[in-house]
Amino acid sequence: MDALQQWGCCPDSIEIGDHGKGIRLIKRDDLYAIRGKLSESEFDDMDSQLTGDDISILRGKPRSARAPGRELLPVYATGREAAPAVATKRIFLRLTDDATIESVRAQIEALDLRVVEIPAHAPHCAWLEPKSGRVDEALSRIESLRALPHAAHVEPQLLRPRAWKPAR
Repeated sequence: MDALQQWGCCPDSIEIGDHGKGIRLIKRDDLYAIRGKLSESEFDDMDSQLTGDDISILRGKPRSARAPGRELLPVYATGREAAPAVATKRIFLRLTDDATIESVRAQIEALDLRVVEIPAHAPHCAWLEPKSGRVDEALSRIESLRALPHAAHVEPQLLRPRAWKPAR
């Protein structure tokens, strides 16, 4: 499956926040993101850039499959006029305070996810990524992670363009 097909397999909506009480984000069909260097023709379609992450948000629909050294990412928002958020392949998992990530590691790995980072100060939290490295697979595992024993919070990593507040 090429990057364009993977982008098409990303869910049409994702829920962030507490399950059932969170905010639903809708996949934008008029925006997409690329991590990596843009081609000359893509600069004309650039909507915004995420400083420090080498991610550009472009207007329109992706026209071609991934070029070497680039990653195609979906863009979500609460509505068409809302600020865009780029979904990455990372997922944050927080368990209840009395559980550790190690206690559910086998179940995480059975979902074809790997534990990337466990903060030293929070053994009940972790950043996860799909073993395949595919963003569509990461997003499709959110509900399964929410069903894990002791799961308190599950959310995809969403990156937004920096917003500057005007000086007063």
